[in-house]
Amino acid sequence: MSAFTRLWRRAPLWRTTLILTGVCSTFALLFPAPWLERSLPLYQRGTDKIGHMLGRESAAQKAADADNQGRRMVSQPPMDAQLEGVIPFAGRQLPLPAGHWHPVLNYQDDVAHGELLTSLYVRSERGMVTGFIIAQATTQSLPSSDTQMWQDMCHNTFNFTAGDLPQDGNRTECWMTAPIKVVNNQFITSNQALQGLVSSPLFIPPALQRLSMMGFALPPVLVDAGWVHIEKSKSGNGVDFASVHIFVSPAQAGEHVTIPGAPEDWSKPGMNNSPDVADFVQRTSSWLQHWTPELRKGYTGALDTTAWSAILAADPGFHG
Repeated sequence: MSAFTRLWRRAPLWRTTLILTGVCSTFALLFPAPWLERSLPLYQRGTDKIGHMLGRESAAQKAADADNQGRRMVSQPPMDAQLEGVIPFAGRQLPLPAGHWHPVLNYQDDVAHGELLTSLYVRSERGMVTGFIIAQATTQSLPSSDTQMWQDMCHNTFNFTAGDLPQDGNRTECWMTAPIKVVNNQFITSNQALQGLVSSPLFIPPALQRLSMMGFALPPVLVDAGWVHIEKSKSGNGVDFASVHIFVSPAQAGEHVTIPGAPEDWSKPGMNNSPDVADFVQRTSSWLQHWTPELRKGYTGALDTTAWSAILAADPGFHG
């Protein structure tokens, strides 16, 4: 019999004290005192890990989550509204392509030290989506590094087409067309930066869920006509930017959804196998290059709504 065993059997008070010490230590880890966490940072990190393993957030994590939640707002405007022409957006103007557009969702994010507004709109014919817009713009400047994802969207080898304006050191602008496939009510693309946008858990799932609930059906293929404008803030700190992605449907007008070409043809190398796919991509790219000056004017608030061109606004997905 060891010395510890003999002491355990012959010293009941010591034994009770040892048991209570273990119990109290366990409770101190599971239910830490706030004053002790503030005094001992290492102790707080340890209790946070234990709380995370048990599925429980610490007081600091709850406060941070509550702060972030309060600076992220999602709203769902009435979808029976019909928008056309030029609408106000983030202190600027947003020209809408031809047709009646319905607001789907608005998202406001002020977590990254600069307010970013996101608005989604949909256009349909006989319940089938013919156009889907993701418009984003800042109302407060952001660090230039925070806009890298939007710049990377344009410069991706999986895009159908892409173009840039000459950079002058103060601003940059690019546009691109890219394939978007719809699988199980999700947007899928090989452009990784674009995928980050179209799969954002902050606003894409609720938007697509709302479309489904309202009876809007998505075609299996869309072509993204994207535009990005970034310029140095007039205050001298950071940059301001706007981004508009218009998903155009290649589905032909009619009661049945008919997409030209085979699914594998809707890619940069695959479109050469289908003249119809190549034609739609080319028409979308050509339309976008004529539409970007209107987007640029809208960014500066210089659009003349009285001189609106219906022909210019008619994208290849609009059936009149």
